[in-house]
Amino acid sequence: MALTARQRRALPDSAFALPSQRKYPVPTKAQARKAGISEAQRIRLHRNALARSTSKRTAGTYPTVAHKVKARAGAKIATVGGPKGTTNRPGLKRKRRRG
Repeated sequence: MALTARQRRALPDSAFALPSQRKYPVPTKAQARKAGISEAQRIRLHRNALARSTSKRTAGTYPTVAHKVKARAGAKIATVGGPKGTTNRPGLKRKRRRG
């Protein structure tokens, strides 16, 4: 479930990866609780912020958003830390090319 307008307005500027533009909400547990956001919804917001920052022609860069998400979510978000465009999830096996 996406954030409602009321929940987004309830978040302080410091809860965003790009606070000057209020883009990519990545709230802490306390900020999310105060705004009425569940823990599962908070983690989805972090994953969404990472996914949106990898797209072309978006505000901010992946390393900027990834740094903020890693600080807020820690090891709960598996895609943080790897090079842009890679999958870095536990249990994901890649096929090796031969030849």
